Amino acid sequence: MGRLLVARLVVFLLFVRPHFATERGANVEDGGPEVATEGSLEANVIWEDPLDDGMPIGQKEEPSTEDRLELFQYDPVKLGHVHRVADESGRIMELVTTALDPPIFEIRNFLSDEECDHVINLAKETGLENSGVVLELLPSLSDGSEDEIIHIFEQLDVDEDSLLGPAELADGLMDIAGGLLSEEDVSLLLDDLRLDPDGDQQLDFQEFKLSWTPNVEELVNEWVKDKQASNDTFRFSSTRVSDQTWLDQSWIDDDTLTRLHERVVRLMQLPEDIVVSSESLQVVRYQVGGHYHAHYDSCELDDTLTCSHTEDVIGGVEDGDDEEDGDDEEDGGPEAEHQSSGRESEESDEREEENRFDSRTLRLCRYATVLFYLNDVEEGGETAFPIADNETYSEEAFETMPYSLYDLTYHCYDSNLVVKAEKGKAILWYNHLVNTSNGWMGDSYNSSLHGGCDVRKGEKWIANNWINIDDNYQRQMDYHEFFHEELSRSKEQRERRKEENHSGEQTTEDPSSSGTIETNGDDEKFSNPSSTSDRDEL
Repeated sequence: MGRLLVARLVVFLLFVRPHFATERGANVEDGGPEVATEGSLEANVIWEDPLDDGMPIGQKEEPSTEDRLELFQYDPVKLGHVHRVADESGRIMELVTTALDPPIFEIRNFLSDEECDHVINLAKETGLENSGVVLELLPSLSDGSEDEIIHIFEQLDVDEDSLLGPAELADGLMDIAGGLLSEEDVSLLLDDLRLDPDGDQQLDFQEFKLSWTPNVEELVNEWVKDKQASNDTFRFSSTRVSDQTWLDQSWIDDDTLTRLHERVVRLMQLPEDIVVSSESLQVVRYQVGGHYHAHYDSCELDDTLTCSHTEDVIGGVEDGDDEEDGDDEEDGGPEAEHQSSGRESEESDEREEENRFDSRTLRLCRYATVLFYLNDVEEGGETAFPIADNETYSEEAFETMPYSLYDLTYHCYDSNLVVKAEKGKAILWYNHLVNTSNGWMGDSYNSSLHGGCDVRKGEKWIANNWINIDDNYQRQMDYHEFFHEELSRSKEQRERRKEENHSGEQTTEDPSSSGTIETNGDDEKFSNPSSTSDRDEL
């Protein structure tokens, strides 16, 4: 049913050709020199904020046309085309086009074996927790306004017949139940829970409003558990089965993470501020049976919703918050950006914040995704793009599919593109076009639907490096300034703590000798200043 709910919001706006900035000379094409010279790559330029005029955040004038930054996006050209780009050491990275819509590129040997192993070890030391997903579901309907309930009903009513049938309800129930339900299961659920008063397997608006009460999520989940326990043929598949953690590249003093950050800057050929202020590196482990059903990493443009990574900039300006006060936590949410905002927070506080993501006010703004494969998977674990390069895809065709495009447990290999997980390889794809009128982030690629297929043998480790951009240009510029202020403040706080720990060294008597033992105060190995969270895997 298109991009409904969660990050599954259908884009049926006018399709605009991407702004492919090949004239920048920032990559070495076929037939060019094997190694670009220093300075021939614009990615090597230290980007400066053209708006650094000392004015307070939110009060800067719109830059002149010549001062505005423009986004770069690789032209896929044709399947198999190769772009060559130098990394931070001058080594050439080869980007091979594997899809045109959305543009998807495969980069072999993006990471060395040692780098892959190091990232996995860091993730293990940091500690992994069960992955979550963004739930842009039906909110507590009886608590919502009439307009809100109407909006939700209209989102679900794909065929616009003012009735919600099993296929349409299955999409909303997918999030409430935390997994995929067949149309037959939905019909049975409606009967068992008496959610369909007249028993016609369809809900009109009044039935929807009256039947879907605040406790519907609990009822549905209990129903699913009962069916799983009592019915061997009940094929319920959870949306996401994995563990994850976050590595904050800008805060962790680690040579490998710093090097990878620089490599992504070179790869993306975007202003450095955009890359370094984006989400932290998400590291995910999938064990046997682990998967992530098809989803979108970013939401479609919507002026009524705020990009979650720039939410604090807006809050600070509009609410009159003191910019020097860095103690407040950033409201984020499952699948919301895990930003390195500079705020020190405890893990328990972060988990609490993850539950506060309100998809009625916030959205994910991820211009592009760079996914690293950190190990070889014995069997399964591919990344699937069900509708990549599908020129005939339509909402109507989706509704008549004999199976759910989201279901990668049983239909992984029915996808148009399936990428094998191989250690050290990376794949890059764009979630948004570039707006040709202003050179900034444009509409979503509806074709970027993707997910992780089931691991059938062994385990799979990947890392996600999302590139966050607010489609509001000025807000993104303000966020860069905000980010660097928070980063500087965080580093100052850590230095003060180190000095305090050093001055507070304790000397204790060693009972086994006449000497003494010095014990230093504990210092954080991993400072996790971010506050929002999770998100989509592949």
